[in-house]
Amino acid sequence: MIRIVSLVIAALPVLTAACSGGVGEGDMLEIGAVLPLTGALASYGESSEAALAEAVEAINAEGETTLSLAIEDSGSDPQTALAKLQDLHERGINIVVGPYSSSEVLAGLDFANQNELLLLSPLSTAHSLATPDDSLFRFTPDDVEEGIAVANVAWEDGVRALVIAVRDDEGNRGLGIATRAAFEELGGIVVDGLVYPADEEDFEDEITSLEETVAAISTQTGEVGIYLAAFAEVENLFVAAADSELAELRWYGSNSVALSRELIENDTAAAFAIETGYPNPILGLREADQAAWGPVSERIAEDIGRSPDAFALAAYDALAAAHQAAVNAGGGEDVLAVKAELVAVTDETTGLTGPLSLNEAGDRALATFDFWAVCERDNGDHTWSRVATYSAGGTAERLPASC
Repeated sequence: MIRIVSLVIAALPVLTAACSGGVGEGDMLEIGAVLPLTGALASYGESSEAALAEAVEAINAEGETTLSLAIEDSGSDPQTALAKLQDLHERGINIVVGPYSSSEVLAGLDFANQNELLLLSPLSTAHSLATPDDSLFRFTPDDVEEGIAVANVAWEDGVRALVIAVRDDEGNRGLGIATRAAFEELGGIVVDGLVYPADEEDFEDEITSLEETVAAISTQTGEVGIYLAAFAEVENLFVAAADSELAELRWYGSNSVALSRELIENDTAAAFAIETGYPNPILGLREADQAAWGPVSERIAEDIGRSPDAFALAAYDALAAAHQAAVNAGGGEDVLAVKAELVAVTDETTGLTGPLSLNEAGDRALATFDFWAVCERDNGDHTWSRVATYSAGGTAERLPASC
């Protein structure tokens, strides 16, 4: 019989549990990771790779097993992600951290379901993937919760009409739908702006289209804002918009831009983000857990030269929880047993990113968001600053921006 104790991150942030039976001390356990190390989400892949290295080191220091991590690059591409999952499965690896984007998850989910391959995504949010009893577990809330958070921040800012612009992929389309529903629920007006191709690089036509859409909205609707669900291409979009009248509006962003590297490295795009406000939500970190996530975050920052995003810390939590579930299940071979143990482990665990309890669809149950916006330091460099928070069932709170 397996006994699970209350799991709380302490001085060494590894999830630990007591179990009788299971894998023996020093036994090898191999887990896979499909990360977007290149492509539109490369910024998140970089930070998650560093976080997973921290998790492996901490887990192996405990000595219960020797954990090996097999990392593959999805290139931020759905079909490549599927191919990498197939490769890992052929090598006998049945537990995988990733894929990251909802489009990547969608491409690989049927294969995972058919081959008992356990997926643990730290970033995917599409509500269309929120299905009970499948092979997917997600360590971030789905887009319904994020849409509510964005809508509430915009509403608190005085925006009463919202133009929706989204990248054409599973996750960003879902965010647009969720934000529309939440903003309309508050009494706001929502207008379709544009859906642009996932491989778009030249945004001149899109900016013209957005200008025409905004101009057609009656000024009697109240303040107009733009909601943009995007990836790293936001850099090129903002450069195209820099000299347009769209710079006079409030802009709101999405989780796959928050704390990313590309935007703050482009001076023109960063200046546009500052002028328009552009807060981006991401999984919130609790001050009460800072003793756990703070040291890990600092070490990652030393490694990659910037503060890690919360998705990286969620990847840490996902790997630690999966490892403990596999230990409790006697190894990683019986994936159904690992899935059952994963649910039990997360129900009793507080990780770096807070309580890990999952809902019936296998997604993170507690929805807390931090909003980050670009700001300029005294030396002219750009960085990210936390500017707002939102907790499920609560209200949006604006914070003073600080660089």
